[in-house]
Amino acid sequence: MRNLTLLSEVGVRLPDHQLLGGSHSDASQHGRGPRPPLCVDVTGQLAYVIAGDNHDTAYLLSIPFASQDDGSERYGIAAALPFSASSSEVSGMQFLMERESVFLALKSGDIFTVRASPDAAESVDERIELVGTVDPGIMACCWSPDEELLALVNGEGQLLLMTQDFDVLDEFPLEQSTQGEDTHVALGWGKKETQYHGKAGKAAALAPEKEIKALVTEDDDRQVRISWRGDGAYFAVSYVSQAARQVRIFSREGKLQSTAERIESLEHVLSWRPSGHLIAATEKLDHRYDVVFFERNGLRHGEFTLPKSVLQVLDLAWNSDSSILAITALVDTGSANGPEVCVQLWSDKNYHWYLKQEIRSSALGDTLSHIVWDTEDPMLAHIAGRASYVAIRVSSMPSVSHVASEKSNSAACVIDGNKLLYTPFSYANVPPPMALHTLELPQPISHVVFGGFGDGNDFVALLADRTTAIAYRCEHGTTVRDAIPPAEIARFSLAPEQGIPLLARQIAWPTRDTLVTLGKQIQADGSYRDAVSVVKLGSGSPSVSNEVVAHASLGIDCAATGQAVRLSMAPHVDQLLLLETADGQVLSVAYDMPAPSISPIAVLPEACVELDAVSVGSDIIVIGRTERNQLFANGHLVSPACSSFFLRSDFLLVTTTTHSLRFIPVDSDLAAATVSEDASTASKYDETRRRIERGSTIVLASPTSNNVVFQMPRGNLETVRPRALVLASVRRLLEARRYREALVTCRANRIDMNIIVDHIPAKLVDDFPEFVAQIGDPDLLNLFVSGLRDEDVTKSMYTGSKPLQRSASDSTEVAGKTTKICRALRPVLQAAEDQRFMPTILTTFMCETPANIPAALQLLAPLSMEERDSALTYLLFLSDVDSVYNAALGLYDLPLALLVAQRSQRDPREYLAALGNLNALPSEEYRRYKIDAQLGRSALALEHLFASYTEACGSSDTSRPFKSEGELWSEISVFVGEKELFEAAIGLLAGHPRFGDMCRQLGDHQASKREWSQAASSYLLGSAYVQAIDAFVQAKDWRAALATASSAESQCSIQAIHDIATKASAVLADHHLFLDAATVLLDYTEDDEDAVELLVKGGHWQESMRASLLRGRADLLETTIQPGIVEAYRSIVEDIEEISEGFRAKVARLEEVRSKPLEMQISRMAMLAGADGGADGSLDNIDVMSDTTSMASQFSTFSATVTNASSRMTGSTARKISKNKRKAERRKVRGKKGSVYEEAYLVDSLSKLIDRVRVHQSAVRDMNLALIKFNKLPMASQLQRLFGDAVGLVLEHADRIFDEQR
Repeated sequence: MRNLTLLSEVGVRLPDHQLLGGSHSDASQHGRGPRPPLCVDVTGQLAYVIAGDNHDTAYLLSIPFASQDDGSERYGIAAALPFSASSSEVSGMQFLMERESVFLALKSGDIFTVRASPDAAESVDERIELVGTVDPGIMACCWSPDEELLALVNGEGQLLLMTQDFDVLDEFPLEQSTQGEDTHVALGWGKKETQYHGKAGKAAALAPEKEIKALVTEDDDRQVRISWRGDGAYFAVSYVSQAARQVRIFSREGKLQSTAERIESLEHVLSWRPSGHLIAATEKLDHRYDVVFFERNGLRHGEFTLPKSVLQVLDLAWNSDSSILAITALVDTGSANGPEVCVQLWSDKNYHWYLKQEIRSSALGDTLSHIVWDTEDPMLAHIAGRASYVAIRVSSMPSVSHVASEKSNSAACVIDGNKLLYTPFSYANVPPPMALHTLELPQPISHVVFGGFGDGNDFVALLADRTTAIAYRCEHGTTVRDAIPPAEIARFSLAPEQGIPLLARQIAWPTRDTLVTLGKQIQADGSYRDAVSVVKLGSGSPSVSNEVVAHASLGIDCAATGQAVRLSMAPHVDQLLLLETADGQVLSVAYDMPAPSISPIAVLPEACVELDAVSVGSDIIVIGRTERNQLFANGHLVSPACSSFFLRSDFLLVTTTTHSLRFIPVDSDLAAATVSEDASTASKYDETRRRIERGSTIVLASPTSNNVVFQMPRGNLETVRPRALVLASVRRLLEARRYREALVTCRANRIDMNIIVDHIPAKLVDDFPEFVAQIGDPDLLNLFVSGLRDEDVTKSMYTGSKPLQRSASDSTEVAGKTTKICRALRPVLQAAEDQRFMPTILTTFMCETPANIPAALQLLAPLSMEERDSALTYLLFLSDVDSVYNAALGLYDLPLALLVAQRSQRDPREYLAALGNLNALPSEEYRRYKIDAQLGRSALALEHLFASYTEACGSSDTSRPFKSEGELWSEISVFVGEKELFEAAIGLLAGHPRFGDMCRQLGDHQASKREWSQAASSYLLGSAYVQAIDAFVQAKDWRAALATASSAESQCSIQAIHDIATKASAVLADHHLFLDAATVLLDYTEDDEDAVELLVKGGHWQESMRASLLRGRADLLETTIQPGIVEAYRSIVEDIEEISEGFRAKVARLEEVRSKPLEMQISRMAMLAGADGGADGSLDNIDVMSDTTSMASQFSTFSATVTNASSRMTGSTARKISKNKRKAERRKVRGKKGSVYEEAYLVDSLSKLIDRVRVHQSAVRDMNLALIKFNKLPMASQLQRLFGDAVGLVLEHADRIFDEQR
């Protein structure tokens, strides 16, 4: 979808010289054509040509081709050559980079080298070196691309391979008996006999193959041609042998690889595509002229046909990246002067060859002779004429419409010779090489551009003569069926009738009555300069007339502004017309008549092949892409890897060489924007980037819709709707209150419809009447409502062009949003009183949180049977049928429940019987109880059951009710117990005679769960004092139990109180509450001995002595208390001694462990683990740190390594890992001697021993007081000493235990 545009023409006239060999027009007459006397030094930017003067002297001329002021003196004589111009023919010429010299080979056999940069002291003879002479003469020669080998064919048909130093590596004849090493071998399945011939039948398989008679055409110059492959591995030689032309392929070692397939009329031209897979030649048949291709193995591989205007092909030349094939040919252009030599530039896409540009001799002012492509710049061609040289730079760019209009066709024009392929992508995506409309023009087309006015659909084409333009008008279309082809509205000559002639190479159409061209003016001395020409057209509404009203030209001062290379419209800046120069200046062209002018607006770092501009506020931002894929915005580097871009009024679309499409908002700081290639930080909802196919480039982005058309490397097209453009369109539609278009866009592009609410939520809620009126389609409304959720998508998904930067505290949840929207929309729908909106109303109920199914079902009651069935069917589509059935039952509407059940998968035998049983119940309250119980609404079921019970109790009907009061009460009791609805039941029964029964039932329930305190309260509430007392006892609340027993309401006897006290004491003693147990016996019984024994058992020595003396039982001091003290003394002493002994042993072991270096211990453990293969897993998940310590981490490296290795185990090893962890914990507890856990284990054990010492402190104090009371001072002294030693031992080692940790 791209065309080749002529950017610049830098030329030199040679008034006193003529290039050696004449022109191709002469060759066509005489049947001879020498090799191009032209070569290029890409480093020094110099072109070298061989020319002769009037004195028959041959000169080597050097011509700089850099962009600068043109003039006839812009060349120099590099050397005077030692041969005559008239009698010498050049067989080969090339600039050798390593030697920095020009290589010349003459047909006579002489080989010269001319030093390009001679020393000042060198003479002419020293600069020119005669390397040698090939006696038979040189028919053709060509250097390999790496300049290491020279292939040369002499006059005797011998092929010579020479080195850089012109040493002969090999010499052999072209004519060989073999066909080559890679000769095609038929294995059978490719034979004609084995192929299917369709309608021709089997007879076609048996028919003899037609013999190909290869002939030499009349136009063949019978000269030898040599062409190398781009990598220098092979070269092809074309020569005439046995009255036929042959092509043979050789390797760089000189071995014959293959011979090309014989064709009927193969011609002399030959060029091997640098990419390596095709060799181009021509075949001239009686009925057509073809460019044919051969593979390296010699087999033919396709062709394309040249236009009938091509009379003779003179030369073929590929550019360095193999994208353009230049064909030098004699062409019948329809000129009165007869045929002229032209250079046609062809390119291929999608297996079709396009004629993109035709450069005529008449347009250059001289008869073309030769073309040589620049080896570094693939878009730079060097063309030599009879007495001139010109460097032409071309660029590949699409010709598409840019005007941001809703009626824009978003069209593209593709040039194919004299055919213009027009495709409006707004409604027809026709893949190339086809097009929706094909326009035939009288000449090949040089440039085509769309107008920058109106809807941007009209376009104008500049023809190859560069003086004729044809304007076309295109109507806005919507469908392919109604599409109208573009109509020609004007054809006019751009050349002024008076003044300096101008040949245009680019054209612009900024307004309907103004054409602006960029071209060259031919001066009186034959030189030319760039100029901008403004052509005013006659206006004829709504088109233009063929009349040219006025011309005005503005010469470009190259010395001041640089060589003009690009004329481009910027429709986003009020019909701004841009002119770019070779040094990166961007000028604004004021096309006012009669004095057009230019003024600078921006400076780019270098010249750009694509240019556009946009207005941001009061500033104009110029966007340009260079040949090196750098994208600039007013000198700022936006992207260093931009393969294409397209500027809309709202976004700058950029494709990168990393195969992504990026979007930069125009309203942002575009002049400072930067495209980041780091995709790791991008959110999955990032609108500003999109992955695309490798090598895709933008053809166009529709100025107003959401379509972006890409062309793949192989040529096919793909149209996408990027999320950024779709969302921008949705936002614009919402702000313009075009709700239906926004909703349809969201549905078509799978955009979350919550954006319709979240973009401007308050505005939408207030505008719901307009919203419903615009949409009007229940299906769309249903889609909108059903997609609602409690989330703000403008914060979570569609954040716009700004990156998503949300802190942890920010939440995208919007509580109650869905319910709020549903409740706001529902009244608007109901107010419309349109039955079509019933599904949407039901949807609003179902989308509430939670779904309000009962309210939705209640809407069905007033509907007719047909409408009710339809609404119910839709409701069942929105919700689970069981939920709807349960909701219908919950409304106690059995007919509705039956209707729902009939639309479900339920067994009729089940639901009919169940509904029949419910309908047969005589009590409505009891029926509702059954329904609620079935639906799990237990609290509501209990209310209805209690209402039914109350109804049965208060019924005055003498007839027997369906259930008695006792039966109903039993059912209430069972239901409350099963559902544990005691609180609700007690609330319902307040003041009812059955209140106490329910409280006692609650108490029994709590007692079964051993909730004794709560059970006691429930029993008291139900006046069940015996059960309450027992519950208090079990709750160990002996005071409440005995207080209740002593109250008048309980009516307990003294013996009963005594028994209660005895039981309470036993319960307290079982729970080691010895003081309370003794108190109960002392207060409520006479069991003094039992009470004192309990005090002695609990170690309450002082209280036991006080109680004995208070009760007058001094004998208990000797019989009970003193023996208890002695026994307790022995137990304490043994425990303290055990603590001290264990403490000393563990402290000693701890000091021993800490005396060993930790690294040595780790090494030893690792060796042990390695010896047994680590089978016991002793080193798995090593963790030196325990729960009670915080040791330093010299061990951390080892433990981290093992831990990381262990963390990689997943899947089936999960249970094994958990088991190993438990083993490791048990090892830590055991503290095996010598293990890595031992130190932590010892510290933990010592900590526990210290806690035991602390616990004994109060017991030792009480024991000493008791021993003193009974005059046992030695025992008290010994106890005090032992405990003091233990405390001292702890204090002595505490610091070392806990501070000297590792």
